[in-house]
Amino acid sequence: MYWLVFALLTIICVSALLYPLLRRSQSTAASRADYDNVVYRSQLTEVAHEVERGVLTQAQAHAARTEIHRRMLAATAVERKAAASPKGSRHARITAAVVIAVLVPLGSGLLYAALGSPDLPDQPYAERLKHDPNVMIAAAAHRLATDLESKPVAAGYQRLAEIYFYLREYDRSALAYQRAVDLGDGSAEMWSQLGETIVLANGGAVVPSAMSAFTHALDVDVREPRARYYFGLAAAQAHKLRRAVAIWRDLEKDSAADAPWLPVLKQHIAAYAKRGGFDPATITPEPPVLPKP
Repeated sequence: MYWLVFALLTIICVSALLYPLLRRSQSTAASRADYDNVVYRSQLTEVAHEVERGVLTQAQAHAARTEIHRRMLAATAVERKAAASPKGSRHARITAAVVIAVLVPLGSGLLYAALGSPDLPDQPYAERLKHDPNVMIAAAAHRLATDLESKPVAAGYQRLAEIYFYLREYDRSALAYQRAVDLGDGSAEMWSQLGETIVLANGGAVVPSAMSAFTHALDVDVREPRARYYFGLAAAQAHKLRRAVAIWRDLEKDSAADAPWLPVLKQHIAAYAKRGGFDPATITPEPPVLPKP
């Protein structure tokens, strides 16, 4: 059954590609030439009438007829060219159709043979709920969110935010962290986690709402490392590379030798100093400057 579906889908795709190539095309150039010749013959008749009425002299009429005949010959040449071209274009269309008819099924088959898993068993939702970790975690998050609607507590929303963060659902994670803060957990770590989640939800951009969260974190604890790091990243994104390196060097100075963020921090200092064309050792460490209320 699977291979039958695969074959039917391939036939449909190939047919969709071949139809515009193989359908009979209408030659618009030839019909345009016929129309032009009718107009030119009408113009020749009109010239004869103008001579009879005395509007045109014989010399003027001869010049007009010459020009009209020239245009008729040009239209005929275009018609002949249009009549000759379909043969060549027809061969090109047939060649393209053959290439598509062979390469598309062959290429898709080879690609699936290399990357696909035809022997992989079906995974019904009920079975995935039992064995797939992500499905199990998502189900747990749904149950926790439902429970928190009737019994909202800061610790519960923090746990929910951590689950959403693990699932990379950063928008939901940020909302859960915000609820934890609203319910009374105004610790520097909570504010900092909220800010980081907002950054990730915005593709890595340190947006104003994230900066507000990091500012709250440093208001609570001026040494909070995550907030200090993102203050430096915000400066870097604003093209203030020296200021970013100064903030990061200040964080580096205050970090323990085994701090988990230290390797990444050092990489950022080196990379952004290189981008700015200066030696990071020449930059004096400076703490973040919090915006005035």
